[in-house]
Amino acid sequence: MIVFGILLSTLPILLTGIAAFIYSSKQSELHRAQANKQLLIQMQTNVEHKLATVSYMLDQAVRSPDTLLSLTASSSSVQGIGPLFAEKLQTEFKNMRSWEPLMDITLVNQTQDWLIDHAGLYLNTDFPMALPMKDLLSNTLTSGWQLTPSSVFNNNERPVNSGCIYHIALARSIPDVHVSSDAALIAGIPACSLQKPLEEDSPDSSTAGLIILNREQRIMVHPNLEYIGQPLTAAGIWDRDSKANFSELLSKRGFAASSGQREVRIADTRYSLSYTHSSLKGWTYILISPTNILTHEYVQIGLHTMYISVAMLLLSLLLSWVGSRRMHIPIRKLLTQLSDKRLPKDFHETKYTPHKDEFEQIRAGVSQLSASQSQLESKLNQHKLQIRTLFLINLLLGKNATSTLHDTLRENGYGSQLQEWQQIAVIAVQADLMNHTKYHAKDRDLLLFAVQNILEESVYAEQQLLPVVYEQAVVTIIGTPEQDLVRFSQHLYTLTEQLQHQISEILSLQVSIGFSQPHASLFQIPQAYTEALEALKHRMKLGAGIIFQFEAIDNRTSHWALPYPESLEYTLIQAIQNADEALASSHLHQLLEVLFGMECTPEEYQVALTRLLTHILQMMQESGIRLGQISKGHGSIFNELHALQYAAEIEQWFNKHIIIPIILILKERQYAQYQHISEKMIAIIQQEYDNDLTLEECASRLHYNANYLSSVFRKETGCAFSEYLTKYRFSIAKKWLDESELTVKDIAARLRYNNPQNFIRSFRKWEGITPGQYRERKHKPDLSLKQ
Repeated sequence: MIVFGILLSTLPILLTGIAAFIYSSKQSELHRAQANKQLLIQMQTNVEHKLATVSYMLDQAVRSPDTLLSLTASSSSVQGIGPLFAEKLQTEFKNMRSWEPLMDITLVNQTQDWLIDHAGLYLNTDFPMALPMKDLLSNTLTSGWQLTPSSVFNNNERPVNSGCIYHIALARSIPDVHVSSDAALIAGIPACSLQKPLEEDSPDSSTAGLIILNREQRIMVHPNLEYIGQPLTAAGIWDRDSKANFSELLSKRGFAASSGQREVRIADTRYSLSYTHSSLKGWTYILISPTNILTHEYVQIGLHTMYISVAMLLLSLLLSWVGSRRMHIPIRKLLTQLSDKRLPKDFHETKYTPHKDEFEQIRAGVSQLSASQSQLESKLNQHKLQIRTLFLINLLLGKNATSTLHDTLRENGYGSQLQEWQQIAVIAVQADLMNHTKYHAKDRDLLLFAVQNILEESVYAEQQLLPVVYEQAVVTIIGTPEQDLVRFSQHLYTLTEQLQHQISEILSLQVSIGFSQPHASLFQIPQAYTEALEALKHRMKLGAGIIFQFEAIDNRTSHWALPYPESLEYTLIQAIQNADEALASSHLHQLLEVLFGMECTPEEYQVALTRLLTHILQMMQESGIRLGQISKGHGSIFNELHALQYAAEIEQWFNKHIIIPIILILKERQYAQYQHISEKMIAIIQQEYDNDLTLEECASRLHYNANYLSSVFRKETGCAFSEYLTKYRFSIAKKWLDESELTVKDIAARLRYNNPQNFIRSFRKWEGITPGQYRERKHKPDLSLKQ
């Protein structure tokens, strides 16, 4: 009950925790996406508000009377602008900075080399000006805000190395002034200052960054100041789904004008990217944040879910334990009372254990009380069946005492058969499993049990004794009140044919059946059993699926006087010695055909097969092969031979277990010998190729017949001795042609060619070109390729 309570509570809690974690994770991810979107919109609004303020202040300064007067006065004065006008403009610029403290505004007159900002008046000697005013004005009119080096706005209040190297600036020309067009107002704000709204609005700004792109996808704002002014491709932002650079996606039609979110990768780190497009200036705002923030939230959600689930699980376990204890007390009392008073003594000792289900124990106890009588009867019937089976096996083997045979038959329920039967016979059924596609040898016991049941159901009980399984056969004793031997024999043939057909229909199994001659006394049952087994041995010649009745051979003329096929045996042994597997298998098949064509008894067939096996083993021992090299050591090979039942099985056994293992051993010896001889011949060729070397000379050195050496060399190398020698000499000739300055005539002489023309003709025959052409092609590969 505790286990059931644990399972009942664990599964809902586990499913609830998983569902809560998944739901919370999705909601957290959705909230994060919405928060990033809102933050990006808010940052866009802040940035555009700052830029709108700067633009407004710049327009105010352009229309300011002080600006016009300062330019007019400077054009009429040779010495430039006066201190009074400079101070007024400086004061006005300071007032404008009160609206936007980070704004820088400068009046530049490149014609007279001076500029004024909120910090004062600077001449060219104090503040060198290299600003292309016309380009800045033109770009401003064309594209609006421009990315300008911060050095333009450097002054006494801002050191040169302030960290922010770029300003986002606008330039305005001064209308209604008849002076040089190089005078203009420039206003800007540091590009890095646009990251500050992110630090103020986002609580985790240290892990997020803002990127602003202009129409040309140039970076205006970036958390890393090194990327400001560079194209977006330099930032290395790769889309995780399409594996493309994010700048390529922004270049597609309809993509840049939209807003959304993407999962990207920057320097092997995964980021969540939110982007939106501003129609006001054509800028694109991008907010990036690492995904580990979301992962941290997932971990927190998982931990809280786990804590709650564990607490609920512990509470459910406590309730399960308390509840099961309270419910278990009455059940234990009932079980104890039932075990002590109603169940047998052995049940309390064997069945009752505190680890089993008490309800199942109570049910088993009640069932045993109600079925104890039927169990005892069933056990008694089983013992009676075992005793009857043992009695019938002893009856078949002749182990029962003759004086008590009749009494024992009556005790086993065969009194009626004892009184009525006038003749008896023994039937033995064996399964033919050789080359069977459905059944195997391991299925034999189960098949014999099935055949026993079929035999018991097919023959009336008053016509047979109980069928028994013994020595891989189903054996039964058939009796009849008839006294006519011929009619009883015909009845046995009919019965066995029906039985064979029925087994084939039910089990798809082929069986062989042997039965004895009719006998008049129950005391002759052992003899009838021996006759039935002898009848089955005729499968050795007749094959599988036979029905055979034992025949007496006392007055029969034996045909064993026919000569034993010694010539076929001799050719078989010669084929084995020559390690010719196909020829040996053919000779064995012919020998067994002749042998089983003789009219002999099964015992005489076994004698002939034993003779054949003995001669093969004698040849094997004379060849130096030990019996243990082919035998697995599981028993006598003669016993294995005598246990075989079919001609095909005998032929297969001789091939697989005797002949082929011997041939494999002989082939290994031949291969080792052939390889040794061919290696010696190749060594002679490689050492003495420049001598008049012949096959006969090698045979004389190695003390072998020349024809034998030629056959061995061809088997190992695939070519004749002379052909191999010629190939090797030509390989040496090609080496000399490549690496030496020897003439063709000298090479021919060294390779034992009396006439150089013979060498040239042979070389052309093997290589397709003359030696001279070969040397020329090697020395001039380019020329040969052109040709």
